[in-house]
Amino acid sequence: MTRFLALIGLLGIPAQAADLCPLAQALSKIVSAETTYRPPPCPKIGFSTLPEGGTAVHSQAGAYLPDSGRIELAPDLDLTTAYGQSYLLHELVHAAQYASGAQNHVACPAALEAEAYTVQAHFLRERGLGQEALVISLLADQLGSCGVEADY
Repeated sequence: MTRFLALIGLLGIPAQAADLCPLAQALSKIVSAETTYRPPPCPKIGFSTLPEGGTAVHSQAGAYLPDSGRIELAPDLDLTTAYGQSYLLHELVHAAQYASGAQNHVACPAALEAEAYTVQAHFLRERGLGQEALVISLLADQLGSCGVEADY
């Protein structure tokens, strides 16, 4: 898989969704290990300018679109790096959340986002990207509060 991703990066070819299934499946195993969700099947994954508004769960580098089950990633997201892969992982957490119906059982929608950021931060930390993980962890803490002010 690493060889395949390196080839994509070297050739500058945007990966097609089917090409990303091995990476998505590997990352889905992490979702399953880090959460209570079953790994989702390989979703449709595209690269495009992220949609405005709608029901999408947004981030700067990706969006999960619950209505279609599709993941959209920013065109310049580099999936050959752990940092880039962390954003696909983040969106795969959302796919697993919606597949399990978690959106119907949370205190607020932000709790879903906080969980995805927590998994993403752990992934980054395990790959030696501590500073990036810290920023992501702070986002998780803020979003998970569901509007309750932190006492720090």
